[in-house]
Amino acid sequence: MSQPVKLSDALVLDARIMGQVAERSISGQIEFWAKLGRAIEPLLRGVQAMALGRAGDAQPLSVCLETVDSPEGRHRVRDHLQSHPFPHYELADTPGLLVRISADGERTLGRFVNRQFQTVKASKR
Repeated sequence: MSQPVKLSDALVLDARIMGQVAERSISGQIEFWAKLGRAIEPLLRGVQAMALGRAGDAQPLSVCLETVDSPEGRHRVRDHLQSHPFPHYELADTPGLLVRISADGERTLGRFVNRQFQTVKASKR
């Protein structure tokens, strides 16, 4: 038997966005999240559960998506990528290409093909 439940607009919007990606309805996405939580909760220690609960208060996906193509969003992506180990990638001057930056500072122009970085020779204009 189904029960009506009040949910925040932000949660419903996030469920709509994620549900479209996963090809689930809004209610199907929320049920999926609930099943995950129910399955994981017994495996967590109290401190872990509290940390995950606090992390759930992070910015909703919908808010993050609204700011992706803004100075704030580009700054957030750059900071995230720089916090990870090398190689780093940045946009090249040529559309569709990236610059791979190795730990030693070497810069290589290329693109991803089938999830593999392929080197491309720079064309002279």
